[in-house]
Amino acid sequence: MQRILLTGATGLIGGAVLHQALERDDAAQWICLVRCASVDQGRQRVAARLARFTDPFTAQRLARKVEIVPGDFTRADLDMDPRLHDVTHVLHLAADTSWWGDERIHRTNHDGTLALARRARAMPHLKRFLHVGTAMICGAEAPSLVREEAYPHPSAKHLVAYTLSKAAAETSLAEQFADLPIVVARPSIVVGHSKLGAAPSSSILWVIRAADRLRMKPCGPDSAVDIVPADWVAETLHGLLVKPDLKHRLYHISGGERSSTRWRDLIQAFEAAEPSDGVRAFTRFDLADRASLRKRFAEVFGLDGALKQVMLRATRAYYAFCALDLTFANDRLLAEGFAPPPSLPEYLATCLDGASEIIDQFADDMEMFATPTPAIGQPMTVSA
Repeated sequence: MQRILLTGATGLIGGAVLHQALERDDAAQWICLVRCASVDQGRQRVAARLARFTDPFTAQRLARKVEIVPGDFTRADLDMDPRLHDVTHVLHLAADTSWWGDERIHRTNHDGTLALARRARAMPHLKRFLHVGTAMICGAEAPSLVREEAYPHPSAKHLVAYTLSKAAAETSLAEQFADLPIVVARPSIVVGHSKLGAAPSSSILWVIRAADRLRMKPCGPDSAVDIVPADWVAETLHGLLVKPDLKHRLYHISGGERSSTRWRDLIQAFEAAEPSDGVRAFTRFDLADRASLRKRFAEVFGLDGALKQVMLRATRAYYAFCALDLTFANDRLLAEGFAPPPSLPEYLATCLDGASEIIDQFADDMEMFATPTPAIGQPMTVSA
């Protein structure tokens, strides 16, 4: 029987993976490593995440199927809980997703991942260790079509500490743990759920809605933004985790050339879902023109209170990534037989149906931007 250790069960993608697997009742045993004071508290945390995908009663029922191991993946090498001994598969999703640089992010995402890998060495039946990174480890100077084999690269210029830490983790895993059956999966930008819309999370959806409301973007209409839904990501990750034979050790979990979103199509989808004047004209602005964005933001949302100040900062940060015009090649994934994802314009109306106010949706991402930011465009260099 498969015994799957999951880190990050209380996050969006971890919750989506767990919900799909438990609903499917695939006979695997799921072990969730959860930061908690007790098994009961950990189970309630998992149930709270599952409740974003289903009704509360079903969430509680599904959570009872899971083994809870109280602990912290960053200290997993010190965790001798016997329930970890017979693990056959590891799905490592937990991470510090804060964007702004401090030592804590590196300790969690790099040092913590290596601690989990050291613990995996003591799992005699381990068949796969699926490490989930991010496609954005390519940095700010990547070509418009990004391929897996080119990254991580020591000369990549990172806009935020999060991607820097993820690149470092991949490099160290490759250098120090060649003996483990490690596969790396790099999701692109995860937004919404193709069937449940914003119910599981409004992360990043709020900024796409904000861009539409502001009628401003830092790129042209044919610029790409590689967006995928959480449910497709979850299904694909589970497939990579348990598929007996894989041709590669690195995969983009992305829209690729076929399903990447173009701003032109996204604007048309907004107009179809929320009709305006039929034109929906956007102004293209320079990211360096902070005053224009601030002025327009104040006109549309106001700048009263700390929350909106943080939201403006976050909007500017996401715009910097949108301006990169990146598509992440997914040829490897498709060649393995996985289905391509729907593009955001295909399920945007589902995400907008019954959506709360944009400022309220921002709450799902607020903690990521609470720390004062460096100036956008001031890159950090990855250490070799």
